[in-house]
Amino acid sequence: MAQYSNTLDVIRRYLLSAVGDLLYGDLGTTGATTTKNYAPFLWQADDYYNNHKYHVYIYAGTNIGVDKRVTDWDLSAFLATVHSAYAAACNATSKAEMHRIFTEAELRSAINLAINHIGERYLIDFIDVSTTLVADTHEYTLPSNVSHITRITTEQTTDSGVFRNQNIIDVRSWDLISPRKLKLDARYYTVSAGKDLRIEGHQMQATATADTSVIKIPPDWLVEKAITFLPLNKIESNALAARYRAAVLSSAREPTSLPALQYRRVIE
Repeated sequence: MAQYSNTLDVIRRYLLSAVGDLLYGDLGTTGATTTKNYAPFLWQADDYYNNHKYHVYIYAGTNIGVDKRVTDWDLSAFLATVHSAYAAACNATSKAEMHRIFTEAELRSAINLAINHIGERYLIDFIDVSTTLVADTHEYTLPSNVSHITRITTEQTTDSGVFRNQNIIDVRSWDLISPRKLKLDARYYTVSAGKDLRIEGHQMQATATADTSVIKIPPDWLVEKAITFLPLNKIESNALAARYRAAVLSSAREPTSLPALQYRRVIE
């Protein structure tokens, strides 16, 4: 199955485009201050963006993650004044989104609700080599983000980073116990201190907490589902009811990525 990989900021702009609430571009330094953004990608007449209650959200560069309300717009200077000062003036590294209907917090919440909705029906491949064997120790805490385990392999030699098929641990020699632990059966498995374990399996998509968070769910479905979690009062007051109904229908068919046939579920 194809592996998707997009950051939260990319998914958010897909979502904004789908509901007709996106302007974006690179800021600059001409006339910029801690309360004024130089935005040469904007073109509307004076006061348009403040009259239409636009917000400017910085998704990359200086002031990344900061959301401000536009209080004045001067077309001749391409300067958008914001309601409060930044810690430092935005500059040529700053990339900005402009939206007037939905806030960044509302968009992120809708995306995360869609992620949580799909849950274990769309699992992501997982590989981890951070567990190191310790002498006379047969129980190990599992990585926090793994949910299903399909195979465990012992490192060929210490610090080699080589994991070969002949070193796959027989499934009869390990089990999963609570809370989130791997138990190696001392009767059949000899611990080689210092060697790493390669743990393979699946994980659920984590919710996105920052613009750089990576999302591996199919973006077309995720955007449609996220629309259904946007605030209904804003959907209705901005003539987006038809778009909402279309999203309900198009997201009804959910993508699936189920675990391999032979797996064990991590026990919480």
